[in-house]
Amino acid sequence: MFFHRRSRRFSAQPDEHYPGLSHRQAHQLRAELREKLAESGASIRFDGNRGIIDHPSHERITLNLQGLIDEIASSQHPRAVKLLTRSFIETMVEDQRVAGLDTAELYAGLRLRVAPLGGLVTEEADILNSATVRGFTSDTAVTMVLDTAHSIRTLPLERLRKIDDLETLVRAARNNLRAELNKANVRSHVHPGSEDHPGARFYSFESDNYYLSSAPIVLEEVLDSWAPELDRSLGVLVAMPSRHILLLREITEGEDLLEALGRMAPVAAHIADDSPHPVSPLLHMFHEGEMTTLSTFDKQARELKIIPTPYLLQLITRGQTD
Repeated sequence: MFFHRRSRRFSAQPDEHYPGLSHRQAHQLRAELREKLAESGASIRFDGNRGIIDHPSHERITLNLQGLIDEIASSQHPRAVKLLTRSFIETMVEDQRVAGLDTAELYAGLRLRVAPLGGLVTEEADILNSATVRGFTSDTAVTMVLDTAHSIRTLPLERLRKIDDLETLVRAARNNLRAELNKANVRSHVHPGSEDHPGARFYSFESDNYYLSSAPIVLEEVLDSWAPELDRSLGVLVAMPSRHILLLREITEGEDLLEALGRMAPVAAHIADDSPHPVSPLLHMFHEGEMTTLSTFDKQARELKIIPTPYLLQLITRGQTD
């Protein structure tokens, strides 16, 4: 009993090699690093806060583990050692893969992606900010990613600026996104309104493709293929509630437009709320090349508000007085 209590006290004491971690956490960290690297045939030995990795398909790699140690020490998550260590190794392995790409492969893998801004922890928000090309809607941003055979990875813009000027890279990523969506298997459905509310109609587009919700970045081009009959003269109502679902509808006038707003906004919020991969629970408008958000949604209060722009209010009024 005495030995057991003493052992538990020792496990909780600070580790001499990794200040900030207990002996138990430090032991778990080393064990997780060895186990994760062994999955790819690599081994690791430790020298202070550095890890020296011998990998069968890469040259010897020396890692500074201090950032990982600090993250574990500051985390309150009960599985912090396991989760953060595995994420650290996966990022390191992917860094090696990216470094091995030639320029042509890098250009071919670039994509623009619509990324949600809500519900991010600090680390996730920092990564997203580093890769943000521009804001898109009130709750999303256009980011740069690299799509390889192994993963889809958010890329910091500063890293890309070392390869070429950003405008050229963004143009390549946009072209690749358009090509990706043109070859995607996209299923379209028309959802009619009711007899009493004929304006409550819209299109939905569904696909297993990862980039479907990013289609609004190249909306004009994809609509030429997906829904050439959609009248875009006054603009388009847009919702991208989940990664694999897109809702669209032509902007009209009067009661017809009011009914569209009243149906699409709650449908978008409901789909996003139920989705394992939500993007935006809000309704947006695409008009004259710009995207504007038309609604707000308080998930906790279950409160949805539709906020038409002056342009839409003018259309609604004009249609009711004609």
